[in-house]
Amino acid sequence: MNHEYTFGSEGFFGYAPQKDFYYYSLAHFLPIILLGIAIFLTYRFRDKLRNSKHEENIRFALGATCIFAELFYFLRLLYVGAGTSGNQMINYLPIEVCQWMAIIAGFMMMKKSRHMFDLCYYICLTLGVMPLIMPAVIEQTGPGYFRYYQFWAEHLTPIYCVFYMMFVQQMRPDYKKVYKPFILLAIMASIAIPANLLIPNGDFMYLQGEPAGNSILTYFPKNLGLRLLCFTGIVIALFTLVSLPQIIREIKAKKAQSATPAEAEPVAQADQQ
Repeated sequence: MNHEYTFGSEGFFGYAPQKDFYYYSLAHFLPIILLGIAIFLTYRFRDKLRNSKHEENIRFALGATCIFAELFYFLRLLYVGAGTSGNQMINYLPIEVCQWMAIIAGFMMMKKSRHMFDLCYYICLTLGVMPLIMPAVIEQTGPGYFRYYQFWAEHLTPIYCVFYMMFVQQMRPDYKKVYKPFILLAIMASIAIPANLLIPNGDFMYLQGEPAGNSILTYFPKNLGLRLLCFTGIVIALFTLVSLPQIIREIKAKKAQSATPAEAEPVAQADQQ
């Protein structure tokens, strides 16, 4: 991807003149490993965190991190320019799934919202994971650039927040309300599709093409209808997958409840004798 030179396009807040980030390198795996460690430690010390007098401050700090990570994306663009040849700042309107989820996750943490948790659980743990596998948008901004850290903060912090709310606040997703993230994604797509048609080089939600570099979206069909069909199928499959733990837990609870009277009957007969 070739970049036009703009004021500030070189240096820490800019981007490299050639590929600077490589898939499945230490720079790729290290942030994901740190996320795993953070999730493990949160689970390990969940009770102490829940009862801590600083728990609310921790949630507000995490929420602020989500929101500021998104804010700094645009502040950086204002400094270095739109970047890719032929694009303007209007091509970077906040009509992307990860952008919305960073903001929603921020308010979820601050408000301790159950409704927002359902949205974040389903979207962050499915579509939010996909950019981590092949993060094409940072191929020219490795660890020597601000965009590298902003990208990982924006994508990893909302995922961590979901686990924090599950372990510390003991929230659980309600698979019967899975329609809510579907509705949110449909609203976003209804905004992104006309925006892509009206704005030159528009590719919001990657419904028109894919980011420069290799990504999962490279293997999607170019036709909008087929692309939407593929997205829908993947979303249904992923939402079903992350619903399974709750479904299995509910089935086990119902079996336990139905087994209790049968187990109690022999005891009652013995008492009568």
